[in-house]
Amino acid sequence: MSQPFRKYQALQNDYLLFDALDAPVSFPPAQIVAMCHRRTGVGADGILIVGRAPGGADGGDVYTMDILNNDGSVAAMCGNGLRCVGKFLADAGHLAPGDRREVRTASGPRHVTVLGHAPDVSQVVAGLGRPRVLDDALTLNDLAFVRVDVGNPHIVHFLDPAAPRAYAPDWNRQLALSLGPELEHAFEGGVNVGFAVVTGPAELDLVVWERGAGFTQACGTGATAAVTAALHLGLVPRGPVRVRQTGGDVTVTLDADGAATLDGPAHFVFAGTLPD
Repeated sequence: MSQPFRKYQALQNDYLLFDALDAPVSFPPAQIVAMCHRRTGVGADGILIVGRAPGGADGGDVYTMDILNNDGSVAAMCGNGLRCVGKFLADAGHLAPGDRREVRTASGPRHVTVLGHAPDVSQVVAGLGRPRVLDDALTLNDLAFVRVDVGNPHIVHFLDPAAPRAYAPDWNRQLALSLGPELEHAFEGGVNVGFAVVTGPAELDLVVWERGAGFTQACGTGATAAVTAALHLGLVPRGPVRVRQTGGDVTVTLDADGAATLDGPAHFVFAGTLPD
């Protein structure tokens, strides 16, 4: 039977979202690749499948999010995808502005809150748990990286803002494109690779080569990993940090207990139906 979907994007991270609240939805890897292809399919960084879970401790509704990369592989966590799920729940009338809902993922429970809602765009805050720095002295390809767990694996390299090439147009993008495909496989199971430049007291520029998706316009867990690493190294203060990416800006906040939130816009793009 035909399968309806809704396309969402957050910082130009775009996803095909499938409603599995009342009936399960699944796709073989080859179909995922075909759907996500930007020339012969609908085009997307990945697939989101939203379902229901048993009620939470407060008696409120609990949801699930399954994430599939555009190469057909399974992803454990996705910050911008989670914010798109929040937008979808608000669009579908399941989440009122200001309310918080639990969303269960392969990385554990997370949460979403919609602060401002409109049909085309909503401001969505995603709670991403407590990121952990696993290694702050990692060297790969003669570059220093910080290894961070955000429910999925990341390594982050900080370019020296005093170096002339750090200010060259798209220098960190060039690094991501040239080194990302190799460094993605530096660890078993793959890793997301970020290149950041601290540009102010509480802001940084970032590009990310994502495992399973390649170079994307933005990465929510990548932004969280970069801020976690920068705070660990003393490069930014605790509190809200603006992260600028190709697809737009997002704010990452690590509270005193180390819990992270990701705050930014999420857009509804269009709805469609896959043919039989």
